[in-house]
Amino acid sequence: MATLVAVAVAGCARANSGAHDPEPDAAEVDARPGDAPPAVVPDAAVDAAPGCAISGNAAPAIDGVGDLDDYPLTQRLAPGAMLGADGVAITWDATKLYITVGSTAFDADYEPLHIYVEAAAALAAAAPAAGKEYSGLVPMLPFTPTHLIAARRTNGVDLYDAVYLPDAGWTTRGAALDPGTHVFVAADHHALSIAVPWTALGGCPTALRLALHVVHAVSANEWKDLIPASHTPWLAPGGGYYQLDLTGSPGVASWTLLP
Repeated sequence: MATLVAVAVAGCARANSGAHDPEPDAAEVDARPGDAPPAVVPDAAVDAAPGCAISGNAAPAIDGVGDLDDYPLTQRLAPGAMLGADGVAITWDATKLYITVGSTAFDADYEPLHIYVEAAAALAAAAPAAGKEYSGLVPMLPFTPTHLIAARRTNGVDLYDAVYLPDAGWTTRGAALDPGTHVFVAADHHALSIAVPWTALGGCPTALRLALHVVHAVSANEWKDLIPASHTPWLAPGGGYYQLDLTGSPGVASWTLLP
């Protein structure tokens, strides 16, 4: 609780500056002895459940090369608290959820992209919650996530890239995300893409709440590249989030921005 109070006092100034710090100490953030080992997502079990109503849209050809350009403009948006000319793209098909973030944050090995989702067939009223601690920081979220999709440029000996489940400290990995299969990094380190099988997110969630950020871990700039731009992980109850109807169009214009 002390961590949450200290973070909240700084308020909205936390996300405004574009300064970028040296990468965190790998010994600090790359060793997570309390984390459970990740489960493996079987290659043969990547589709949504038979008869699932998730819409079968065109999948982006993400491979670490010009990934943002693999999405149509209707699926791309500018994040809040950018470090530079940053960009985000999100879409889905009947098989996977796809997210690409372009940011110089990934010059640092251990600055993770954290994507919090509440995935369900039907969503109850949103209730704020706390997210996963990283580098001594605990984000505030405007809904109660069912999953955390997490990846770094450097996966590390702890195999950090994974879909995490909401136990007391977000330490349980529900599914591993393998570099080159589920996670792709640009050669210049300035883009990170993730393809998450629906089997890792409950099988057939037709509704989704989503908020994402990069854990930057710089004083007064703890979280960067916010989606939506109104997301405030440093200040309860966490600001804005998107609500998506996965049975419809993935275009950003069809998403609902809340609250």
